Amino acid sequence: MSDIFREVDEDLRTERAQKLWARYGKLAVGAAVALVLGVAGYTFWQQQIAERRMTAGTRYAEAETELARGNADQAAAGWGLLAQEAKGDGYALLARLRLAALAAEKGDTAAAVSQYKAISGDSSLSVEYRDLASLLGTQAESASLTPDALEAALKPLLADTHALRHQAREILAAAFLKAGKIESARTLLTAISDDPAAPTGLRARATEVLAALGKAG
Repeated sequence: MSDIFREVDEDLRTERAQKLWARYGKLAVGAAVALVLGVAGYTFWQQQIAERRMTAGTRYAEAETELARGNADQAAAGWGLLAQEAKGDGYALLARLRLAALAAEKGDTAAAVSQYKAISGDSSLSVEYRDLASLLGTQAESASLTPDALEAALKPLLADTHALRHQAREILAAAFLKAGKIESARTLLTAISDDPAAPTGLRARATEVLAALGKAG
């Protein structure tokens, strides 16, 4: 008798499973298909991103090669196209920074400053890159600014906790030296020289200038 009850129980469970499958089977299959498609789509998307980055990296390197060969106009054209077509990619930002730097190297300060300001005002970028552009833009126009105006422009970057404080202090110290404000320059250079977190090369320059000021004094 127990075998009969077992068979009946198994039949009932089979029938119940069949009914459940009839009711939810399509949904289960649909969910599985959606999952597979989702994974496949994500993988394809990742591959597309990787391919775009590889292409952008190659084009960026080609522009660098052109510049090294002395073909500044070709390099600028390559970076300009990359900045337009690779928006949102890191290479697009690098291209924009290189274009601004190239303008500064050519002596076109107005173009360089304009491009740096466009980057620093781009809310789609992280604050670190925007601050870097602000620093470079201020440096590009520093020769035309009074020390007070330069200090005002660099003020956010001069804070003791800012990552670019050492570079900002060096730019301002140079302006103070040029204006004959030796003690103001000495204070900034000392802050750089005494800060173990400052880049090695920058500390070395500050220490060297301080030594020269000491001898001159």
